[in-house]
Amino acid sequence: MSTTTASNTNEPPPPNNDDPPQPPSVFSTLPVDIVLNILARVPRNHHPMLSCVSKNFRSLVRSSELHMTLSLQGNDDSFYVCFRDFDSPSLTYHWFTLDDDQRRLVSVPFPSPPEPNSAALMIGHEIYLVGGYRNHSCRSIWILDSRSAAMRKAPRRHVACCFPAVGLVDEKIYMFGGHQDEHNEIQAEVFDTKTQTWDVAPNPDMRVKCVSMSAVNPSLDSKIYVRDTDGQVIVYDPSDGKCEKIYDVQDDVSLWSQDVCVIDNVRYIYQECFGLMWYDSEDMEWREVTGYKLGYCSANRVTLAEYKGKLAFIRECYCSTKKKTEIWCVILALEREGDALEIVGEVEWAGLILSVPHGYEIMHCLGRTD
Repeated sequence: MSTTTASNTNEPPPPNNDDPPQPPSVFSTLPVDIVLNILARVPRNHHPMLSCVSKNFRSLVRSSELHMTLSLQGNDDSFYVCFRDFDSPSLTYHWFTLDDDQRRLVSVPFPSPPEPNSAALMIGHEIYLVGGYRNHSCRSIWILDSRSAAMRKAPRRHVACCFPAVGLVDEKIYMFGGHQDEHNEIQAEVFDTKTQTWDVAPNPDMRVKCVSMSAVNPSLDSKIYVRDTDGQVIVYDPSDGKCEKIYDVQDDVSLWSQDVCVIDNVRYIYQECFGLMWYDSEDMEWREVTGYKLGYCSANRVTLAEYKGKLAFIRECYCSTKKKTEIWCVILALEREGDALEIVGEVEWAGLILSVPHGYEIMHCLGRTD
């Protein structure tokens, strides 16, 4: 046998390119309507993880068909805006809901929050009104049922305070910091919305001063971002109480103005100088959302909120000729391809959704988070 023949004999066989293909996933073999019914039973706070599975899952989670299925199951994507009338002697509140068909805000007969300046968040069909103040520290949580418009009082927290930091992680409401006795053993508490009970949370390992008004602070990666009156941004980990300070682009913007929004675990803000921006948590850097340009708006007249997995950009514009404040809305679909350092905003619709008296100001803008 020749040397050439022997060496060829000892070489490994060439790779077999005719290996059978991997079997399709179970979901890809099911009819779309069955997949939608399954996805409709997955809590909304798990949708970001589903979006990472595949492009098909990402498109299904964001599809209008899924939201129609949710609506048919009684889990509709309600969206509420609460105004406060600063011209009225009693500082009354007025609630509205967004009508999808008319693309207008329609009045709903909800009662005013019992505590002024309370934070608000929506879990399922219930709106939680947390914190606030009335010339004293507060221990109360009020729960508004959006189906019946009935208000009830939740169990009181252990420690009273005003202007606390409020964050939502896994359907649990965390409250810490604010004006309270710094020598108190309990500096943080957590309210389980499922069991309706309070428990002590890990104390922050640094002093967290009060925010300018009670605000629901956005959570990323199960951590709560807090901005106090000194402009410091503190990241609180509710699992162990560890805190860290980070640089924040919002030097002149208060969190209570609701200009911070988290969608699919990405944090968005609006800045007068830069426009709509998103936070790249890996590179710890703010980046501009490309695509549609929102134009100049005063940041303290802008509200951002999640709406059916998309971004609702709401701005208040005073119309001097009508002596009214016009409320304009832009619904943006946000798309990030893979690991690309770019998020593109595409307008689904935009228009005038309400005109209100000049003394009205937006206090809360709420969508379902469960």
